Amino acid sequence: MSNTNNTNWKQYFDDKANTHGAAVQSSDYFNEESFFMQRNNTLQWLGEVKGKEVLDAGCGVGAFSEPLVQHNTVYGVDFSVKSLEFAAARGLKTMSEDLTALPFENGKFDVVLCIGVIQLIEQYENVVKELARVTKPGGTLLIQTLNRSSIQRKLLKLFEKTKKFDRMYATNELKQLYVKYGFEQIEFLHVYHPFKFVSTSNGDGLLSDMFSTSFAIKGRKKS
Repeated sequence: MSNTNNTNWKQYFDDKANTHGAAVQSSDYFNEESFFMQRNNTLQWLGEVKGKEVLDAGCGVGAFSEPLVQHNTVYGVDFSVKSLEFAAARGLKTMSEDLTALPFENGKFDVVLCIGVIQLIEQYENVVKELARVTKPGGTLLIQTLNRSSIQRKLLKLFEKTKKFDRMYATNELKQLYVKYGFEQIEFLHVYHPFKFVSTSNGDGLLSDMFSTSFAIKGRKKS
């Protein structure tokens, strides 16, 4: 991410945290209901996580990974220092760092989450590469982002001119990166806002690609 973009987004999320505090409105979800629907479904899909080292990369105010704090050590990294104040209050071990140059050793984390972040970043492959580096062999990397193929997104883009629609991704685009950086058992979770259901796949599903507004991808790092 360029320094200019980094500064712009830092200011954007600092301002949101100042306005909304610890509330989920500090993140760019449609609304609170959408946030909790996505969080609950995504964490259920991730599976039980206990006694693990977890990284929430781009954690914001820490609302997404908060349910994992009770039984795990959860690190939260973000460039919005104001947001990190609220994440720390939720029990995350917080630090302001660049997601392309994390201060952790190779293979530190059992689980790495990156939720709603890479659509904000031009150099997204560098972020994926770095997240893969800090994922433990046998560990899980889960990224959630916007679906480029979504009909709803294409319609929204006609009316919503904010930066959050600058980058969207195809499922196969991220699947190729996962393979490139050593992941297997790659799966997808498709979210269909404003509908209250999700679906899972191994990729290449035409209908899920056309109608899901966002998706999560997870994979297991090869040992």
